Amino acid sequence: MTSSYDQLSLKAAEAVADQLTRKPDSCLGLPSGRSPLGCYQLLSQWSSAGKLDWSQARCFALDDYLDAEETKTFASFLHENLYKHTNLPLTQRFNPRFNDHYDELIASLGGLDLTMIGIGKNCHVAFNEPGTPRASWTHCVWLEESTRQQNAAYFGSKEQVPKRAVTMGLQTILQSRKLILIVSGDYKRDALKRALSEPSTASVPASFVQEHQALTVLTDFQP
Repeated sequence: MTSSYDQLSLKAAEAVADQLTRKPDSCLGLPSGRSPLGCYQLLSQWSSAGKLDWSQARCFALDDYLDAEETKTFASFLHENLYKHTNLPLTQRFNPRFNDHYDELIASLGGLDLTMIGIGKNCHVAFNEPGTPRASWTHCVWLEESTRQQNAAYFGSKEQVPKRAVTMGLQTILQSRKLILIVSGDYKRDALKRALSEPSTASVPASFVQEHQALTVLTDFQP
């Protein structure tokens, strides 16, 4: 646990940098949203300064909207906030919108080494909404109204938020060798408590992270 957003961001960025240093051809699962922005800013700074080499890395977006303007997609988010500041080749930037066999692709490249995830107020992980079974792979999903409301700021209003998305499944995420759960904002305190203390159940998708043997939880509030 950390006590500030800056500390959360630094710890997450150091974990990614350490992974790349130890294994340059790492497969990374990367989220979008507000929580990882500080981490991406640090990684971008270190990369621009020549301290990180992404030339062999393979990066996989956790999820993305369907039916969204390209500038509003998570592919665009990752490009603007991270990829364009690195030497990560275009051919090594993957997104489930553009790959029909995402899980097979990940497996063919050796599996995910490190995956960073967030949590929604309704305890979703990536876009795995409540009710998603643990044994789920990359799939399309209808977004819950609470999720669309949470993301309304990016689009101007909830009505403009796409209703459909594509996401890595819970099984895909849980097979990552390392997981980093980043939780920013005291308003997510209850969601985190449910995820870490309630029995693992599809109604609380984030609860399945309890089963992971290499889970790191980073918050910017004291639990």
